[in-house]
Amino acid sequence: MTLLGKKILITGASSGIGEALALALAQKGASLFLVARRADRLKELAEKTSADILPIDISEAGFLSALEKKWGLHFDVLINNAGLALGRGPYATSEMSDSERMLQVNVEAAFRLTHALLPKMLELGGGDILNLCSVAGHWTYPGGAIYCATKHALWAFTKALREETCGKNLRVMQISPGMVESEFSEVRFKGDKDKAREVYQGMTPLAPSDIARMIVFMLEQPRHVCIDELITMPTDQGSPTTVSRRTT
Repeated sequence: MTLLGKKILITGASSGIGEALALALAQKGASLFLVARRADRLKELAEKTSADILPIDISEAGFLSALEKKWGLHFDVLINNAGLALGRGPYATSEMSDSERMLQVNVEAAFRLTHALLPKMLELGGGDILNLCSVAGHWTYPGGAIYCATKHALWAFTKALREETCGKNLRVMQISPGMVESEFSEVRFKGDKDKAREVYQGMTPLAPSDIARMIVFMLEQPRHVCIDELITMPTDQGSPTTVSRRTT
């Protein structure tokens, strides 16, 4: 399926997988609509991709109103990419503000945006919804209680929505990556670059461009093909807690 001229909305587009995906889809001739908090990064990306941009936090109360006012609610493809992890310690000593932030961005914002756009897709005869999940939605690990819970929720939401919309020319898909070297770990450790680098020491992680390439593959399949879920990890990773690291 050609992506030429398709109206594609991407959240969390200012860095990492979102940025790589915007660059990849621009090469396919898609009409891009990008949302993220950092206006400066979005402007730079817009210059490279000819995308229209909306600098806003998707967890803000006025997000959906701002989006509808600027672009309306009709898109051919929705990619719920925005997400984050905060903290890596036991839940008992974690900050509730971190938990609330993860729930707001990873779960509530994605659910609300999907709820806003889905009726128009169904009314106009179809579309694609692709959610960025995680291997943390399949396997839990110590220090990731809330992050894993948010990705479990997104995984279940995607599966249920796939069943609800079956037969309506609407493909509901998700991709669940393992370790991807981006700003993810730096955000998780609240700006501690040394801790973030340690996550990927001695192994070869995936790159955002790897995930972008896989998503483009999923979207380009013929309409009768729906790749419900793609789980992908680096060759050096066997599970969230099983990582082969070189010592030399």
